[in-house]
Amino acid sequence: MKKIVAFLLYLWQLPQNLVGLLLVLVLQPEGCFQVDTYRLYYASRMRGAISLGQYLILNEHYRDYNGNTELHEIGHHRQSLRLGPLYLLVVGLPSLVWALCWHGGGKMAYHDFYTEKWADKLGGVVRC
Repeated sequence: MKKIVAFLLYLWQLPQNLVGLLLVLVLQPEGCFQVDTYRLYYASRMRGAISLGQYLILNEHYRDYNGNTELHEIGHHRQSLRLGPLYLLVVGLPSLVWALCWHGGGKMAYHDFYTEKWADKLGGVVRC
């Protein structure tokens, strides 16, 4: 039964799972940890962090960080579980564009954007 549920979850998140798998193949992470419904990868070739379906990929330097980045990405994973095939349109693409365009110093903090604030909430991140 557990394998059937895992298969159905993979299908439910298929678009982002395929992109995540491709990214894992390209980045060739140094470490991988299976946790419930996702796999956490550490890759030195990854610039920041990203969550695509069951694939959470973080730069190697986050391994010994305060944990907020990992929790934040878990929040994005939970968004993916809820939204399924809509995740890339509702969260993934807006989040990516925001990450590429945000340069700091403005009135809005990076984590004030709706995709990021929601991921923080779902991941249990508390920001000061």
